[in-house]
Amino acid sequence: MNKTRWLNEKETDTWLALWAVSSWMPTRLDEQLKADSEMNLHDYFTLAQVSLADEGRLTMTELACRTQMSPSRLSHVVGRLEKRNLMQRTPDQEDRRTNIASITPQGWEFLDCAAPGHVERVREIVFDALTAEEAEQLGSLMHKILVKLNPPTLPRA
Repeated sequence: MNKTRWLNEKETDTWLALWAVSSWMPTRLDEQLKADSEMNLHDYFTLAQVSLADEGRLTMTELACRTQMSPSRLSHVVGRLEKRNLMQRTPDQEDRRTNIASITPQGWEFLDCAAPGHVERVREIVFDALTAEEAEQLGSLMHKILVKLNPPTLPRA
């Protein structure tokens, strides 16, 4: 039988702080996006992930991996973005079973308007609280933890 490796006091404090940040960060970013752009964080993140892809296009399967959404939930999100004429789905010309999500010209315009406020909020919450050295350390530490989580795809900038 394995012996439980309990967290010490400092580890517990660190774990609880990490949990709180991972819980509150999406809430605060969602508030800003809704107030400034009338869009929730999941929809914005989906649009942003496609914008980072080659030619602003991703298969729905790849987009589901990058956003950590089930195919059903992603379909609803992309449907909302399509209603706003920000994204479109089209069958892949090489594999008609696959749908490609792509950003429309209006989607690019939307991101041009929404991204500055979103980036400013991220800067206020994360980077304004840290020195440049601390920000670099945070990035390094987050990537170490992320690798342990073994996601199917790693986030890219």
